[in-house]
Amino acid sequence: MRQDIFKIAVCCLVVVSLMAGSLRAAISTEQKKEIKEILGDLAKIGSLVSKKKYTEAATAIQAAEDRIAGFVESAKLKEADPLLKPLHMQLEKVKGLLNKANGKGGTSFAKTVAPILASKCVSCHSEQGKGGLNLETFEGLEKGGQSGALIEPGNPDESLLISRLITEDEQQRMPKGKDALNEKDVRAIAAWIAEGAKFDGDKTEAMSMLAKNAANSKQNGPARKTEIVKATGKETVHFMQDIMPELMDTCGRCHNDTVKRSGFSVMSFEKLMRGGDSGAVIVAGSLEQSRLWRLVNGDDTPVMPAGNQTGITRKWYDNLKTWITEGAKFDGADPKKNFPTLDDREKAAIAKFTPEQWVARRKKNSEAEWKKTFPNVEPKQRESSELILYGDVSEDRLEQIEKWAGEHIGSLRQTFKIKDDPLWRGKLAVFVFKERFGYEEFNNSVHRREVPREILGHSQVSGSMEDAFIAMQDVGDSASDTSPGMQVNLIEQLTGAYLKRGGGSLPDWLIRGAGLSLAHRKSAGNPYLATMPKLASSILQESKLTGPGKIFDNGSFAPGEVGPIGFTMVEFLLKRGDLLQFGQFIQKLHSGTPPEAAAAAAYHMDADRLAVAYSESLPIGMKKGKK
Repeated sequence: MRQDIFKIAVCCLVVVSLMAGSLRAAISTEQKKEIKEILGDLAKIGSLVSKKKYTEAATAIQAAEDRIAGFVESAKLKEADPLLKPLHMQLEKVKGLLNKANGKGGTSFAKTVAPILASKCVSCHSEQGKGGLNLETFEGLEKGGQSGALIEPGNPDESLLISRLITEDEQQRMPKGKDALNEKDVRAIAAWIAEGAKFDGDKTEAMSMLAKNAANSKQNGPARKTEIVKATGKETVHFMQDIMPELMDTCGRCHNDTVKRSGFSVMSFEKLMRGGDSGAVIVAGSLEQSRLWRLVNGDDTPVMPAGNQTGITRKWYDNLKTWITEGAKFDGADPKKNFPTLDDREKAAIAKFTPEQWVARRKKNSEAEWKKTFPNVEPKQRESSELILYGDVSEDRLEQIEKWAGEHIGSLRQTFKIKDDPLWRGKLAVFVFKERFGYEEFNNSVHRREVPREILGHSQVSGSMEDAFIAMQDVGDSASDTSPGMQVNLIEQLTGAYLKRGGGSLPDWLIRGAGLSLAHRKSAGNPYLATMPKLASSILQESKLTGPGKIFDNGSFAPGEVGPIGFTMVEFLLKRGDLLQFGQFIQKLHSGTPPEAAAAAAYHMDADRLAVAYSESLPIGMKKGKK
């Protein structure tokens, strides 16, 4: 990930250096500096996307666009000025990265790119094209010419097509001997490449025909009228309750706003009734004229869903027949609004659960997770007002762990002034494994991941508490340099489960560090915790951070390094301020504030200075100038 950031930054600097002559002639030194700073800001957005911080990335993109607009105004440049090309190119690239990550690759090749290539490029690059390049079809574009591949999906900077469109060398720039493509067209092609250069049509179809069909589709699409009749309440089948859920879960896999096979989406009632490329699929009152019914019924080819692999039920089949016969009426609130997904519907149902239903659901899910790990082993079980415990340890051991857990939950309530009862809706499931093998197998079976040897337990709690559990290896009661002892391990995991109750995205170092810090108050002489400061110091000395404040970011350290860094960081922050400031820091993180900004706001100090102060509190401090 860090390599990707540096790669983008290097590309930015190369573009700036290539245009240095123009820049010196057109703008001041301060304005050149401004361009470099904006390019640097854009380079950082790739890191936010790779960390799945999509909201922060979108905010950063908006800030970059505003800054570019301000620069254009202050430098008195036109939007299409060549000096702005590197900024626009990088802006389109990070937009493409974000769109791709969000599943919103919105640039259509047929509608956006094909018309440009058909009108500007095909005249020179056809079957006997110059440079061995034939752009009459997408197949030819994909193949490239004598100079190699034209497209590097996801990387407009490294795509030969883009470099030939924007180069200042008249002998190399395309279209050769003609006016350069305008800024809007270049940015559109760059955006398509940045989003992955997707194409889902016939690669052998003529470029001009692709463009023509897309234009006709765009013109004719909205003209199709959709008649929507509201339900009266007298119908025996209700669309939103009896038709929509299975329609979404079966047909919606291939016919949604992203895939949209045959031009058909079932994501809203209006889209369903509009139909697809072959016309309407529902005709009120007529099974014979309703293509959707004929496909499901097997009267048309192909039969849908293919092989019924998605499992249409007999009840739904009968309901669909009755609903169409009764007039295909709509009983929802807004026919234009997309239907709720399966996840949305499950969340809505869960929100209405009683406490007893929550506990029943937790037990059902927890038992299923245990069976994934040990299908032939019945676990020992205990239950309290806050917890449901499962383990392959002895009953006495599980009872001891339950007692320790109850004591720490009481401590959490007192420390954080909690009045919720219980702390976790449906209670917290606690999985205890007597051997390392059991804990690793749980991670493999439930999370499908390998777990480093240094990790002895973990918590998983979703914001709405559909998931709420901790899993631990029973490391015994004797603490050492490499083992904290079971009570400290339990305190760490319970604290993590508490901190995750509020949703949001807390850094791993904070979750682990808070748990170990509270455990330190219970076990001050613990040798495992005593090794943490030196380990943290050593980790910082070997780190590759690009700035001190990056300490606060999630993902800056490997899983095995998070414990020492987190413990010493939380201890430092509590000594630097008080529990109230620490709580403010956590609240800001829960609200979505980036870690560096949250630390600076809570502790009234620049994040870099605060990080250096932390490092200096360790046995060997991090060098202030380390980059």
